[in-house]
Amino acid sequence: MILAALAADAAPGKNFRNFRRISDNPDLEILELWDDQDNPYTLTIPASIAGVAEQAQLMQGLRAISKVQDELPLEIPSIVGSSSDGEGNTAVVMTMVAGQVPDLSRYAPGAFSQTFASTMAAIHKLDPAVVRDFGLVELDAAAVLQSKVQELDKAAATGKIPAKLLSRWEEALEDVALFRFHTTVIHGAISQDSVYVDGQSVVALSDFSHLSISDPAEDLKYLAGGALPSTFEDALLHYKSNRENADENIQQRAQLYSELELATWLTHCLAVGEEKAISDAEAMLADLAEQLDAGSLRSLRAASFIGLGAAAVTATAIMNTSPEEPELQADEPMDELQHEDMPEAPVQDMGESSLDELF
Repeated sequence: MILAALAADAAPGKNFRNFRRISDNPDLEILELWDDQDNPYTLTIPASIAGVAEQAQLMQGLRAISKVQDELPLEIPSIVGSSSDGEGNTAVVMTMVAGQVPDLSRYAPGAFSQTFASTMAAIHKLDPAVVRDFGLVELDAAAVLQSKVQELDKAAATGKIPAKLLSRWEEALEDVALFRFHTTVIHGAISQDSVYVDGQSVVALSDFSHLSISDPAEDLKYLAGGALPSTFEDALLHYKSNRENADENIQQRAQLYSELELATWLTHCLAVGEEKAISDAEAMLADLAEQLDAGSLRSLRAASFIGLGAAAVTATAIMNTSPEEPELQADEPMDELQHEDMPEAPVQDMGESSLDELF
C-alpha cells in the first residue's frame, strides 16, 4: 500500500500495524494509522491543487500553535514527519488527539460549557505574534464585516433565502455598533470535527488550518447554532470571566454567524449540485424562519454597556461556584432543561448607521 509505505518513510522507527483510509475529503488523501503500541496517527497527502493549499495551511497552523502549546489547557496534534511521493507531493504524518466527538444536543450547562469557554478564551488571549510570525491571515473588524456582507450577497443571489431572514441579517450587518470589537487569535474552524471531549469536558482540538487573527465570535458560533440556549449562555458567562475584555456584542455576532453559515452552506450545495444537501439546507433555513416568526431567535441588536456590566457581575458570581451538572439524557424533554430566557439588555440608540461608516 503506497500510503502506508509513505507513512513508514515519514516516521522512521514507528511500526505501523493497522490502517484505515478516510474518504470524506476529495482534496486530501487521509490515512489513519496505529503503531504497535496502539498510538494513533494520521497521514495526509494532497489529491488536488486545492489539497496542496489546504495541507500547507494546516501545516502552518500547526507549526504556529505548537509554539504556544504550553499556554493551552488541552491536547493538539503534532507533526511527526514528512515524505514525498514520486510526483513531488508531500505526505505528512501527525499524531491524532484523544477524545470523542461531542454531541451538543446532550449537554446541559456544566463541564462542557465551562471547559469550552476556558479553551476558547485561552486561544483568544494568545499573543497575535504567533499568527503574524507565520504569515497567517489577519483581518480587522472592517474586513470581517466586509466578508460577511459578501457572504450575504452571494446567498441572496441564489433566490433561495427566505426574505425575512435576509432582512434580519441585512439589518444586523448595517448596525455599526455590532462590529466594534478588537480582533484576536482565533482557531477559525471550530466544529464537531475539530472538538474532542472526555465525558463532558473539552480535552483536545484539531484542524488548525484556519488559525488567524479575526473576530473571536467566529469560534463561538458552533455553540450558538447547536447547543441548548442555556448551555450557550453558560459558556458565554464563563468565557467573559476568563477573558474580561471581551466585547459586549460577541454573543450577537456569534448568533449572526451561525445563521449566515446555513445560507453559505446552501450556496455551496447549489454550486456543486448536491440535491440531497440542497434540500437539507433549505429545510434548515425554513426552520430558522419559523423560529424567527415564533420569536425564539436571539436578538442581533447591539447591546449597551449597561448590559455588559450586568453580565460581568453574573459571570463572576457563577465562577465562584462549580456545580456538577448531569448530561442531558436522550429521553428527557429538551425544553425542561432550558433556562428561562433572560431579559434583553437595554439597547443603546446608535442613531442611523450604514456600512459606509466603515468603508
